[in-house]
Amino acid sequence: MAAWSGSGPAGGGDALVGAAVAGGFGLAWAFWGASGLSGAVSLVVRVAAIAIGVAIIARSTRLRRSGSRAGDAPAGSRGGSIFGPAASRRIVALELIALAAGAVVLRASGHPGHTIAWFAAVVGVHFIGFGHFFWRGFYVIGAILIAGAIAGAIVGLSGDGPRAVRAVAGLIAALTLLGAGSWTLLQAPARTS
Repeated sequence: MAAWSGSGPAGGGDALVGAAVAGGFGLAWAFWGASGLSGAVSLVVRVAAIAIGVAIIARSTRLRRSGSRAGDAPAGSRGGSIFGPAASRRIVALELIALAAGAVVLRASGHPGHTIAWFAAVVGVHFIGFGHFFWRGFYVIGAILIAGAIAGAIVGLSGDGPRAVRAVAGLIAALTLLGAGSWTLLQAPARTS
């Protein structure tokens, strides 16, 4: 997520929006994954996710505002916004359709506990699709999400149940997104100063 546009690090705007989005979605995935854990471990994961996710969002917002005051172009003005190319909008539309259709099929087939693994796989494919348009690092993020989805599905198919599927797929997705958002922020000071 060092860049949300082009093949190398972008100026602060798009990358910082991406970091904030990663922080928010990483937090959501952590809560979904933590629902597969029990007791104190679940609580610790949720508290840590809140601290990390909120810190990523707050720092991204602060750096983005300071970059805007310093004369950076607003996100999207370089043509590399996450909503830029028409093909990327099609990727998002297909992603939403695949998420909904997969959830319906899993519920109808009696496997709603595998929904989180399906979602992680679809989101992983979405990142791989975005790798072509925005940043090659998205290929890695996508591959990790797909690997987490596969690991979660294997755990579920081995008989460990839906809680284990949620814990494995959800926490791998959370760690991936929170890690990517954090890494982006570590790169940000050089771009926004």
